[in-house]
Amino acid sequence: MPDHAPTAARTGARTGEAITDPEGLRAKRRAAWAGVWLNGPLALAKIMGGVVAHSQALIADGVHSLSDLASDAAVLWALGHAHRPPDAEHPFGHGRFETLATLAVAAMLALAAAGILIDAGLRLVHPPEITPGALALWVAAGSIALKEGLYHYTRRVARRTGSAMMMANAWHHRSDAISSVVALAGIGAAMAGVPGMDALAAAVIALMLGRIAWNFGRPAVAELVDAAPDADLHAPVTDALAAVPGVRDVHNLRLRQSGGALQADVHLGLDPDLTLSEAHRLCEAARTRVRTAVPALDEIVIHPEPHGHADGFGAHRAALRPAVRATLQDCLPDLPIAALHLDYRNEGIRATVVLAGPVPAGAQATARTHLAALHAAGRTDIVALRLLGG
Repeated sequence: MPDHAPTAARTGARTGEAITDPEGLRAKRRAAWAGVWLNGPLALAKIMGGVVAHSQALIADGVHSLSDLASDAAVLWALGHAHRPPDAEHPFGHGRFETLATLAVAAMLALAAAGILIDAGLRLVHPPEITPGALALWVAAGSIALKEGLYHYTRRVARRTGSAMMMANAWHHRSDAISSVVALAGIGAAMAGVPGMDALAAAVIALMLGRIAWNFGRPAVAELVDAAPDADLHAPVTDALAAVPGVRDVHNLRLRQSGGALQADVHLGLDPDLTLSEAHRLCEAARTRVRTAVPALDEIVIHPEPHGHADGFGAHRAALRPAVRATLQDCLPDLPIAALHLDYRNEGIRATVVLAGPVPAGAQATARTHLAALHAAGRTDIVALRLLGG
């Protein structure tokens, strides 16, 4: 079973930043080019060797190597895009170019598997009369050694950079090595006089390809449609946010995968008496803490809200500032309002008015009486008023 890339690894920069791992990018490109230079000649050798030695299993193995070559090209294309910083057309970055390439690799594996399986089935029904030659054995044995080495090299790069795309490509190389083992066994059995074993080996290779395509294609599709990633990641993110002094509640946490990194958005319940600047400071402290505690988290969008008053009347239906100010000015004729502070609660709006001059005697009591009458008539959402002199 393929071992997927570690979730804690980072493949790209945080939103708005430059590439943070140029050496990792170079390593991935070197691994991809190594695959190109090996898979091209190897695919040609297998197909030609299969034709000359009359081995359908070796030809199928050569087609597999061609799909490896195509996947290497897809990886190189993705590497040219995935590590670019965000821009106007891709404000969330380019990390999913790697995901798209992973899906392309899986699709090529699946198509190769289908074609090989169909041809193998036809040959099993109508076995060829010609027995494979010894050349097929030697080509298959050489392929095993070369592709196993390429698998280990690419896998090391994938694990170091945390790239699911490179891990998929590594397993593409490993599947080619395994298919060569199956081809070797099938060719040997056919040469020993067991009819149809060469075609049966090709069918087994096709099934192996299909399984690997599923293992990498399914999570790539899940990421592209924003399916929730591993549920185990919710707890460390929630715990890190909840540990920030001043955070009373953490809810509506949503996670999504983008390339090798996580992105999230969350609602934080804060003390409703905080100023806007202090609430912003707490959110930035929470962002720093969670990105330190969960290195896989590339970016998090935090929505602050007053704890206990986030979903009531004050949050969704109470009047906005222009209407509130107009009502207050009607209640305070000839008293210019210098500043206005509004506190939206479930029961309504608590208003603090700073006048341009001193508060006249009786002005606050008169205004409160007027507002109470308006509120009783359903003509204002203001439930409390405090006047301050400027």
